[in-house]
Amino acid sequence: MFLANAALLGVAISWGYTFVLTKDLLEEIPPFYFLGTRFLLAALLLLPFVWGSLKRTGWQVWKMGIGCGIALWAAFMLQVIGIDLTTPGKAGVITGTMVMIVPFLYFAWARIPMQPGPVLGSLCAFSGLILLSWDGGWSGINIGDVVTFVGAIFFAVHMVMVDRSYNRNVTFDALVFVMIQLLVVGIIDTGIAAFIEPFPHLGSISPYGWFAYGFDLLFGTLLAYIVQVKAQKYSPPTHVSLLLAFEPVFAFVFSWLLWGEAVSAAIITGVFLILSGVFVTEGFDMLRAKSKSPAPELKRSS
Repeated sequence: MFLANAALLGVAISWGYTFVLTKDLLEEIPPFYFLGTRFLLAALLLLPFVWGSLKRTGWQVWKMGIGCGIALWAAFMLQVIGIDLTTPGKAGVITGTMVMIVPFLYFAWARIPMQPGPVLGSLCAFSGLILLSWDGGWSGINIGDVVTFVGAIFFAVHMVMVDRSYNRNVTFDALVFVMIQLLVVGIIDTGIAAFIEPFPHLGSISPYGWFAYGFDLLFGTLLAYIVQVKAQKYSPPTHVSLLLAFEPVFAFVFSWLLWGEAVSAAIITGVFLILSGVFVTEGFDMLRAKSKSPAPELKRSS
């Protein structure tokens, strides 16, 4: 279990780092080409791992995967646009609020009663967002923050859709389900890019740009989801969620160290409140977790 937990923490670190890499990479590659090619390549690289199971996958699984893939596409599209318009640290922390949105969605869709943990966590996060918006160093709330938050809502929608898909009386390979969603995101974004964006000149991409793209593709997408699905066989589901919740922590740290994110008392307090909200929500779920393992949803990042 130690190796599984260490691998999951590595995923959280990688996802946190991708916020800075994506912010820089968008200076060299248009956003839809970046997302489209990244997810198409990830789906193709995942194909050898799922080929045997893919041939036995029924149309119902494809329909569920396509639906979840559309939600994931909206989430990533909004997140990447948001990163381009705000700072990596803010984008990472705001994306982390998806953990607190999920219980509200369950209440709205299935009338599942709200628990005190998520409510307290949401109050902490909301207080933190107010502090961030009032701090002059971060220029208050901007359009990028709003877009990123809407992206967080779609990440939460995606998590609920995946969970509901796994609760149906259908048996299928988790990695096949992941690959279908990656393929959907890649096809939609590549199609949009072909109509609205100029094709990137590959020769003009810097070595750092290629490194950022490769890291996003391999560590931020392909390996991250393989590790997440495989690690859930050896690590309790609550450990998985809690370890992956460190993503916004690392996003803020990397943004501060590598991107020059402004830091002040208000910012530190706001970030602390938001992260406290995330961990209060996750910690409450750990205390009341049952033996049932949740779906290996595509939690995410940039």
